Order: sequence, then structure tokens, then C-alpha cells
Amino acid sequence: MLGGLIAIGSFGGFWATRAATQGPNDADGVAVAASAAAAINARLDADAQLLTTAAEAIDGDPSQSDDALSAALSRVVPEGDVLSVVRTSNPATAMTALSVSSTPGTKATNLDLGSNPAFRLMLEIGRDGGEMEVVAGTGSDGQPTVVEALPLYGTVDPITDVAARRSGLVGYLVLVAPPAARLGLPAPTPHAEFVIRVVQGQSLLASAGLGTHDSPPSSVATHVITAHGANWTVQVWSITPSSSLPVVVLIVGLFLALVAAAVAARREQSIEAVAAEAESRAQELALVARTGPLLQQSLAFADLFPVFVVEISDELALENVSISIMAESGQLVRVFSLGSDGALEDDDASDLVAPTGEVGPNAILTIPLLRSGRVVGALRARALRGLSAPQVDTLVAVCNLLAAALGNARLFQDEQEMVARLKDVDRMKTTFVSSVSHELRTTVTAIEGFAGLLDADPLVLDEARRTDYIERIRRNARSLGVLVEDLLDFARFERSGLSMTVTPIDLSELIPQVVDQMSSLLGDRGVALDIAQGVMAMGDLSAVERILVNLLSNAAKYTPPEAPIDVSLARDGTDAVLTVADHGPGIPEEERERVFELFYRVNDPSSRGTRGVGIGLALARQLVGQLEGTISVGDAPGGGASFRVTIPLADESPMSPSPSPARGARAAR
Repeated sequence: MLGGLIAIGSFGGFWATRAATQGPNDADGVAVAASAAAAINARLDADAQLLTTAAEAIDGDPSQSDDALSAALSRVVPEGDVLSVVRTSNPATAMTALSVSSTPGTKATNLDLGSNPAFRLMLEIGRDGGEMEVVAGTGSDGQPTVVEALPLYGTVDPITDVAARRSGLVGYLVLVAPPAARLGLPAPTPHAEFVIRVVQGQSLLASAGLGTHDSPPSSVATHVITAHGANWTVQVWSITPSSSLPVVVLIVGLFLALVAAAVAARREQSIEAVAAEAESRAQELALVARTGPLLQQSLAFADLFPVFVVEISDELALENVSISIMAESGQLVRVFSLGSDGALEDDDASDLVAPTGEVGPNAILTIPLLRSGRVVGALRARALRGLSAPQVDTLVAVCNLLAAALGNARLFQDEQEMVARLKDVDRMKTTFVSSVSHELRTTVTAIEGFAGLLDADPLVLDEARRTDYIERIRRNARSLGVLVEDLLDFARFERSGLSMTVTPIDLSELIPQVVDQMSSLLGDRGVALDIAQGVMAMGDLSAVERILVNLLSNAAKYTPPEAPIDVSLARDGTDAVLTVADHGPGIPEEERERVFELFYRVNDPSSRGTRGVGIGLALARQLVGQLEGTISVGDAPGGGASFRVTIPLADESPMSPSPSPARGARAAR
């Protein structure tokens, strides 16, 4: 029995030790595959950066002279690399290239990339994507060759439209090298324990280690590389022969066998943990590397948010991701969300702090988006499987990239708004100068003309005609004075507002007086009054007078001489309602709000035949606003435009009668 126990313990120790010597090789292979893939990814990213730097060195323009290109590129090409500048926009033909390296004396070579279907497809994908593309294929010498190409568009500014990229293509920057030299695999050594191979489909691109074999064994660790258009697989397997235990292991006691098994199990767990962590870190670094270029592709929020949220959600297993930005009120306002969750509400951003350490499953994360130490927004999400501390750090890092992108997007929007405002100011200035010049020229010309007629022989003019000329001169002089006063009043209002003395005013008495004073400027047009008695409103006498004068002057421009202008006054609840209606062509509904804008005039034949610079109605709206009233325009019952003004009524307590108008009514425009 003792011998049997020893035998069983010895065999148990033998098999456990054998498992310990063979099992870890599989876990080691996973770690080596992940490390080799990370190294290749890093090499491809470095090549992409090299090509980008080279493109910036030549300003994205390959049409420069060979000497200029060589001088610019020789400063950025590392030792041992050869960089080719291809001048063509047609990848379907052979392409002549200038090759530049850090070693002087390199000659121009011919590249025939367009004749190879794999290389040609890679060039077309890079052209449409605007980024470096890489592919492995068979070179002109029949050997595997890695080609990395960056499209050139004649400028270093990004082009986001595919059609613009296709039409703007002027060439490529190309790196061509054998895979072994380009992929950076370790050189084989006599003590290598693993075979490392990089394959594309069934084609072997590069290998490292001893005894590469024609095909991998059944137990092989793999890692897929998809960076920059590559579709390669890293294969790793152990070539360490299975060790046979000395005979003495067979006679070792049960205690040693159990110890060996325990040690083997612990080591396997440790190796698997290290491999898993290495792969996780590689994925996290790849996420940060991918996120940066994604956020630089556009300056529009609508383009940034969806791609960013989908990328981090898939990589970190997040759901209900939302992005909020800081409003002027200091509150976070949600602008994008993927999914919804009632627990994720917008709130004040004063106490937001980025999380540290790992978080558990279904935990809600709130990460502030910081720019220059100031919160510009926040990202909220629910971690389905939880996040480790390195994953939390990765999420915070990509959120910092998002904050920088938000800042750039906001600066771009502010610049666009500033440009629009400057264009509006320039348009208003041009309109103002044109309109005022026309009004002044027309009025002064009329005064000069009638004055010249009066200066003629007195015997030629009868008394009626002389009186008519004098009245016309007086009317044009008054219009000129009204225009100048409107300009001065509006300038004062824009600077600091017109001073007003709000007192009870008897509108029933004031309105007929203003209409009577305006009769000389209304010409042959009559005024139909419908005035309710005893309507007392809170207002400024001068302001109410100016409002009515401007509305009457505007109505007179569009009312035919044979038609009247309708003026009515009534009560409506707590407001006094003044209505001035003309019988002109009316105002289209889409332009009724714009007629109150400064210098705006309705664009129709009837407006082009009338005088005015577009100040009267704008000033009327400002004055009504100062009186806490409203002004609007609609259709008149008999056709034409009807302007409706409301002013708050005075209370019912006894009031002193309002003073009579202190000055004559003035025309609006």
C-alpha cells in the first residue's frame, strides 16, 4: 500500500510537473503575440507620423523641384529609411518617383505600384480616406514587399469630402521595404523559445525564431492587426521541447508532487494574468490612438459626438452614454446621448471630479471635460462590466481629448458667428449709406428745383402756382428735417436709450391732434378716424406722437390718393389699442417681422416706388418697447397693411389732464 501510494504520488507529481513545464508555454505565446502585435502597430503608427511630418515638410505639394523636395525631406527621413515622392493622380499607370533618404546620393527610381492590384487598391483607399494605408504584396523582384502610402492633395489642410479628395489628389508619399525590415520583428537567436510569424491570408510576410516550419501547429497563439488598412495575423507558438523529468521524480514522495502541482498552477495563473493585462493595455492605448484622429476630422458637434461615443462604448462596454456641455448659466445641458437612463440627469458642474481607481459593474461614471482647468462639459455613462483602474485612466484620457476638440469646435463656431455679424454690419452700412444718400439727394433736388422756379420772372408765375411751389419747398424741407431727427433719435436710442417721462395721456384727444398736424404731409389722402372717448394710457407724450407720426407716414406711402387711411383707438382689457391701416398692396406674411428691422424695406415694386430709408418702423418698435407695449402688422380688412399698437392703460384713479402736444408731428421715413 505504501509503495502504491508512493507510485501514485510519484506519477501524480510527474504529470503535474509536466503540465507545469508545457502549459505555461501557451500563455506565454499569447503574451508574446500581443507584444509583437503592439510593436507592429507602434511601428505603423510611427511610419504614419513620419509620412505626416514629411507631408508637412513639403506643404503637401509634390510638384516642387527634385532639389527642393530632397532638401526638405532629407531633414525628416530617419537613418536607413528611403522615402519616395510619387507625382501622379492616376494610380492605374506606372508612377515615376523621387526617392530620398538620409544618405546623400540616392537616385530617382521607378515605382510601378499601379500595375499591382493589391497596391492599386491600397492607393485608392488611401486617396478616399485621406490617411496612410499599408498593404503587403509581391514586389517587382517577386519577394514580399510592404508598401505604406500617404495621399497628397497639394495642401496640409484637411479635406473632409471624398469627392474633393479624389479631384484634388496630386501624388503620394511612399515607404517601400521588405516586411522583415518594415515590421520590426526580433532577430532569430539560438535561445529563442518561440516562433513568431506575420501572415496575410496564406502568405508569409515575416518571421522570427528558429524552425519557422511551413505551417503552424494546432496549438498556436494569434493576434490580429488591422491598423491603417492592414489585415495581418501574428502567429506565435513554442519550440521548446517538452522536458522529460529525471527518474528521481518518479520516486519523489506525494508531498513534492503536491508542491509542484501547486507551484505550476500558481505560475500559470500569473502568466495568464500578465498576458491578459498586456493585451488590455494594448487595446486601451490603441483606443487613445484612434480617438485623437477621430476628433480631429471635423469641427462640428454633430460629426464629433456619434463617432466618439460609439468608439468608447464598444471598447469599454459602456451604455447610456451622454455628453453635456456647459451653458452660460453654469448648468450642464445634454447635447447628445446614446441610449437613455433616468439616473443620468444634467446638474451643476461645480463639484464634478474625475473618478480614480476601478469601478464596479453597472456603476454610473461622470467625467468632467476640462480645458485649461475649466469645466466645459461632462460625459456620463454606465459601465456594464465595470472598469479597472487602467481603463478608468484611459477613459479620462480620451475625455481630455474630447474636451480639447470641444474647445476647438467652439472657437470655430465663435469665429463663424463673428464673420456673420461683421457681414451684417457691412450690409447695413452699405444699405444705410445708399438709402440716406438717395433720400437726401431727392429732397435737396426738389427744394433746389422749386426754388429755381420761384427765382424766375415774377410775371411768368401766377399767385396759385407760386403758393404751390412754396408749399412743396416747405414739405420737402420738413421731410428732410424729419429724416435728420429720426437719425439723431435712433442714434441716441442705440447709445443709451431715449429719456421718457411716463404720465397718463389722453389718447382720445392726442390722436386727432396729431392726425390734423400730419395733414400737410399726407397729401390728398383722407384719414378715417374711429376714436373711443376717454382712453387714458401710461406713456410719454413725445414717444406716442412719434409712433403715430411714423405709422401715418408709412401708411401714406402705400395708400392711393383716392383711398383713406384708417385710424382707430379702442380699449382691450388693460391695454389701449391704436390701429393704423392703409389700402396699399399689404406686406407678405414672411416679411412682417422683418419690416421692424433697421434699414429693411419690403422688396416689391410698390416699395421701390416710394421714399424712405427703413428707420421709422424700427424706431416705432423701440419706442413701443420702452412704453412696455407691443406692435405688430397684419392684413387690413379692406386690403393693405394694418399696424396694431398696444399701450398699457392708466389706472382708474383721478388724474390730471395730460398736456397738449408740445411740438408738431413729424413724418416717419
